[in-house]
Amino acid sequence: MLNFPLASQVKQVSMQLSLDFIIPYVGPINRLETLVFGPNIRHSTEKLEAERYYAKLLVNDHKGKIVDANNKSYYKYNIDDEEYWEIPFEKLLYKPRDDQLEKKDRKNRRSSWSMNFFDEENPVIDIARDNKSDMIIFEKQSVKWVTTYTRENGDRLVIEEWSVKEFPELSIADSLNRSLDKYLGKPDSLIIPFGKGFSNLILNSSPGLHGKIPGKIIKANITSYENNEDDPNFTMKMDLIRLDVENFDENQFGIPNNFKEVKK
Repeated sequence: MLNFPLASQVKQVSMQLSLDFIIPYVGPINRLETLVFGPNIRHSTEKLEAERYYAKLLVNDHKGKIVDANNKSYYKYNIDDEEYWEIPFEKLLYKPRDDQLEKKDRKNRRSSWSMNFFDEENPVIDIARDNKSDMIIFEKQSVKWVTTYTRENGDRLVIEEWSVKEFPELSIADSLNRSLDKYLGKPDSLIIPFGKGFSNLILNSSPGLHGKIPGKIIKANITSYENNEDDPNFTMKMDLIRLDVENFDENQFGIPNNFKEVKK
């Protein structure tokens, strides 16, 4: 779905991202994230759903967050419980030590396929990449890129990415998001642009490893294999499924009226 009025009227961008994981022993997990960006304001919701019974008990969640730098307010809420609570705005402001905490958090969130992927004891010995014209996405011709990294012990990481040459609507969302993050003091080095792509992110830690994919990447699949196995040990699919550029609507940056405020 795409709606793009005149640039002079644009004050808000709504987008929806889907992430589907298949993790050993946990099974399939779907993460649906909805984001609404305005001038120095951001409203995000996240819905996590697992298919297996025990995974549901640990994973399933439906929550939201509103960051408003204009009024210096910060709220979180739980959609299932219909509760919300305020958090001191100062907790959002970046401090020098946050750089290390952010890097540590990213390391902890990495999957097994990326942990020490470029370590000297088990180096990457081959990188292969193919690309071809592929499907139409958001009324734009995409190019599909397949990058395969192979380590000495036979581990493989395969990244499939679909890029489009230009996507001004996504650039507007990125600009609004970046503006808010910079207002909060977040360094440029920690702000990941929308549409950068996973293989391009790898270049941050290993410059010159391979060429950079041009344009905006709006769809991706990641699959990893261990020790020359045919069955993957991890899969993830990412899709940008909705993007609307529209006039600012303050009603999209509020907590539902029926929610109860709680203290946490």
